[in-house]
Amino acid sequence: MSDLAAIQNPTDSEVATIARAYERYFASGFYDQRYPRHNAQSLATILTVGRDARAILDFGCGDGRYVLPLLHTTAARIFAYDICPVALTSLERRIAGEPGRDRVQAILGPREDYTGGAPVDLALIMFGVLGHIPGRANRVATLRRIHQLLTRDGSGHLVVSVPNAARRFRAEQQEHRAALAAGTPRPPAREEGDILYSRQHGGEQIELFYHLYSPEMLTGELRDAGFKGIRLQAESVWPESGVTRSGTLAALDRLIRPVTPAGLGYGILATAGTG
Repeated sequence: MSDLAAIQNPTDSEVATIARAYERYFASGFYDQRYPRHNAQSLATILTVGRDARAILDFGCGDGRYVLPLLHTTAARIFAYDICPVALTSLERRIAGEPGRDRVQAILGPREDYTGGAPVDLALIMFGVLGHIPGRANRVATLRRIHQLLTRDGSGHLVVSVPNAARRFRAEQQEHRAALAAGTPRPPAREEGDILYSRQHGGEQIELFYHLYSPEMLTGELRDAGFKGIRLQAESVWPESGVTRSGTLAALDRLIRPVTPAGLGYGILATAGTG
C-alpha cells in the first residue's frame, strides 16, 4: 500500500460512524421501503454464472434479498455476511421457516474472514455495497480477500453491482469536486467519485457515504484485485428502487436493459472470474 493510500484510508472511528449510519438507515425501515426485493434481472445474471455453485458468499447481504431466492433456486451453502446486526436479525426471521434454512450461515462483521475460512465458488456484492467502502485501497483489499476465497476451491465467479456516477447524485458530486479542489474534503469522502448524501425518514436525517463509479473505475479495481474475464452491463435503466417495487417498470426494464450500454445504466453490473 502506498503512503498516499494509507493517508486516504478511513480511520477506525470513521468506519464506525459509517456502520452506525447504515444501522440507523436500515433500522428505520426506510431501506426496506425503497428496496423491498431483489432485482430480478440481476438474479438472472447471478444464476447464469452460478446456478451450480456449491458455496456462495453474499457480501453485504442485508436482510436477505438475494439470500432467499438463492436458497430457493440453488442447493448451495450460503454465507450471509453483513456489518449490520439489525439486518442479520431480520434475515434470520425471514428464513426461519424456509426449507434448507440450515444451508445459510449468517456472519456478522466487520471482520476480514467473510466465511469463517470456508472457500466459495460464487460471491455477490449487490445493491452497491462495494461503493459503501471508503478508500480505493480498502475496496481493492476487500475484493482481493474475496478473490482468495474463490480460488481456494478452483475457479470461481464474482457478481458485483455499483452506482453509476453518470446517473447518480450529480449535485453531491459537484460539491465534492469543489471541496477536493479547495483542499477541504469531508472525511471519509477523500477521493474522486466519493460523496456524502442524506436520507430523511420520519423527520430524521441520516448522512451516508457512497463511492460512485465509471465503468473504467470498476474495471480497474477488479483487475487490481486479480479478477479476469470482466464483463459489464447495465444493472437497470430506471432507478433500482423503482424496478424492485413496480412490476411495470421491471417489465420495461427487462426489455430495454439488454441494449443499454453499461455506462448509461442507473447502476453497473459486472461479472468476473478468477481463472
